[in-house]
Amino acid sequence: MLKLIGRLLLFLPIFLGMMLVSYRVDPSGLFWGAGFERMVCDYMLAGNYVDGYQQLDGRELNKIYARECENAPQVLVNGSSRTLQIDSSFAPGKSFYNVSNVGADVYDFFNSYYIFEKEGKVPEIFVMGIDPWIFNDGEENIDKRSDSAMFARFLAETMGYESPQYTPENQMEKYKALLDPSYFQASVDTYFRNKDSSSQPEIVPPEDIYSRDDIIKSPDGSIVYDLNFRTRNQEIADGDALTAANNDLLRLSDFDRLDPYYTQLFEDFIVYLQSKGVEIIFFLPSYHHYLYWEAQDNIEKYHCLFEVEDYIKQMGAKYNIAVYGSYNPDAVGLTNRDFMDGLHMRYEALKKVLPVIE
Repeated sequence: MLKLIGRLLLFLPIFLGMMLVSYRVDPSGLFWGAGFERMVCDYMLAGNYVDGYQQLDGRELNKIYARECENAPQVLVNGSSRTLQIDSSFAPGKSFYNVSNVGADVYDFFNSYYIFEKEGKVPEIFVMGIDPWIFNDGEENIDKRSDSAMFARFLAETMGYESPQYTPENQMEKYKALLDPSYFQASVDTYFRNKDSSSQPEIVPPEDIYSRDDIIKSPDGSIVYDLNFRTRNQEIADGDALTAANNDLLRLSDFDRLDPYYTQLFEDFIVYLQSKGVEIIFFLPSYHHYLYWEAQDNIEKYHCLFEVEDYIKQMGAKYNIAVYGSYNPDAVGLTNRDFMDGLHMRYEALKKVLPVIE
């Protein structure tokens, strides 16, 4: 028996080495987050601009960033791609992070705050970039990239809501992967694949970020759109807006009412944040005139677009929250030249509408 134990002990260093490789490489991101996003986060935390945005899972990156950043950002901005250009210049002298997601839905809206709070990193100021569809309960308005399980945990653990989908996180469950030979094999494969520079993000010198043909991720979480998109001919931008206006407006065509569950959750969330001393700012990113006029001309179909803005203004008045922007571009003095397409304002237009955060 002792001989058998002695022989088994000979293999212990090999076994422990396999576990260490699995833990450090972590191909599924169980311990450190996905490899590509982990590298991007490391670069960002070191103050670098990063290329490779098209390969990036923004939601995964934000989770890793929330876990790895040393302190809570004083200013946190959320929203969709319509707010992703808001950068630290809007909050001079303050630590800042833009946690917006491409295609952000109602789950993302709340998860973007929750990923920081669950790490004990509550911001001082939370700028809510509010798209109207976050109050639309249609299933087609849920982005397949958003994290429904995290949303269920947010409801249960932060808001105290009953959530049938809620399952408490079992932190020990993931460690079973370290005992799995297939996870070790995947770790080895991932390690050698990551040695290939083509699968790694690239640091971009600050002087080059405005001349690149790719979208650049900034160290503060914001993005710099590619040169072609930022400088495209206005006729092309207006043409894109007109095409969008002639089709069903994004996530608004099946929007019959502001969902009572989401409006109640939104209001409860406001109360919760204010109880923690978080200052809230509402920001409504504008639509291109062609889309807004289409909504006005078909108000029976798109009435909720206008009702959401009214509702946000009511919440602002009720809870003493500043409201900036408007879905109506005329209301904030914008022209067609302030848009890159039907949904995305130019950076300079954002500067016109959203003041410095003090």
